[in-house]
Amino acid sequence: MRTVKCKIGWAALVSLIAFVACERDFDIKIRNNEPQLVVEAYINNLMPTFNYVILSKSKNYYEPGFQNTPVGGAKVYITEGELSADNKYRWDETSTRELREISLLQVRNSPASGVYFDPRLVTDSANALRGKPGKHYLLEIEAEGKKYTATTALLIPVPVDSLSTGNYFVDEDDNHDTMTKARITVYFKDPDTIGNTQLYYWRHGGIRNNFGWGGLGANWYTPGTDELVNGQHIKITHSYGFVIGDTVEYFMANVERKVYNFWDSFNKARDNGGPFATPVSLLNTINGENVTGCFSGFSLSTRNIIVK
Repeated sequence: MRTVKCKIGWAALVSLIAFVACERDFDIKIRNNEPQLVVEAYINNLMPTFNYVILSKSKNYYEPGFQNTPVGGAKVYITEGELSADNKYRWDETSTRELREISLLQVRNSPASGVYFDPRLVTDSANALRGKPGKHYLLEIEAEGKKYTATTALLIPVPVDSLSTGNYFVDEDDNHDTMTKARITVYFKDPDTIGNTQLYYWRHGGIRNNFGWGGLGANWYTPGTDELVNGQHIKITHSYGFVIGDTVEYFMANVERKVYNFWDSFNKARDNGGPFATPVSLLNTINGENVTGCFSGFSLSTRNIIVK
């Protein structure tokens, strides 16, 4: 089961963690009397159960447990819209969905509170919230007497042309047993416009049933930008080792640069001792007082592969 830990963010932001109007450098200076609202929010085009918002409150930095407190009873809304030629958002109020704290039997290992889903996942799953490539999304939160907002866009997905395995090596587990592992190579064509950014995730083996994007963990996250490979056919071999015979669900998320920047800053902060280590700067995308986090639009393409 996931534990929400500020130290690792979105595995606090819950074991799990875009957008032109609200990106900024967010210097986190934790003081005993200034807890932060931590927001982990997602919208994607393929998996409605992975569209959710997690709200938690950071505790005193110096407390030994250093675990986030779930924030329940909030009002959470997501609205679809478009960005017009005059660079103004046009929100379709008829599309607004209220997300609520509900229990989803199909979502294993999810937190008990502070997680908000579209209730249609229970009552009308075929019409549950699902992002549309080319659209923009507004997140609105009312929690503990304060309001917060963020925007993100769902870009056009970049197709995964194929996956292959190779680069075999022998690894040793905690019991000192050896096993042969392989690395996965992804093949795709970068769009012919500069500034595309991708995040790569995968689910397999013991982590297959972990809830949420952040539940995949830092070891299963890889960033990529196209400054040096714009418009080219690309192959990327990931360093992570997969056990021979395992089935891997592979996801490539085409994301806005500010979503990429947040994840990149977050993982660098985690490697530096956690997002709340000193000094650190997270590229927060949430508007409001005493808040940090990201509203991530994931425009997904996916393939499965059996590691051979």
